[in-house]
Amino acid sequence: MTSRRFARIFAALCLFGLLAGCATTRDDGDFDVTMVNVRSGTGSEGEVQLVFTLRLQNASPAPVTVDGAAHKIYLNGIYIGQGLTNERVDIPRLATTTQQVTVNLSTFRLAWALSKVYRTQKADYRVESTIYAAEGGRTRRIRAHKEGAVDLNELAAPLGR
Repeated sequence: MTSRRFARIFAALCLFGLLAGCATTRDDGDFDVTMVNVRSGTGSEGEVQLVFTLRLQNASPAPVTVDGAAHKIYLNGIYIGQGLTNERVDIPRLATTTQQVTVNLSTFRLAWALSKVYRTQKADYRVESTIYAAEGGRTRRIRAHKEGAVDLNELAAPLGR
């Protein structure tokens, strides 16, 4: 292989790697999602609804326009479900806002698995979020992962109130 051909292949690989790197989703250390509260929502027969209040925190020096999000939610290591929102929210630089996300639990088996969470009224949580940020006609994906603990006193009220 000639050095000229090797240089072309190397340049093409570098360009491909650069382009692939620009298209990937990345964790953004300047954006955080924290669970603030959980309460029971209105459910129906065979379905339990939980409403999660999430705090969206923009620690960057530039404003962020959130144009929807998907949040995978876990309580005490149990996957609860995914909360989706198409709400458009402007978060100023170095500011926070809250957003409510509803998750429907459609099986009694999953609700039964959560009975320990209801009894203790405290839970460790994990939120894995994909935030869609609008930037000049394009959409940028921001990934945020957070673990912590939340007090569940709001769940003491009967489900389906």
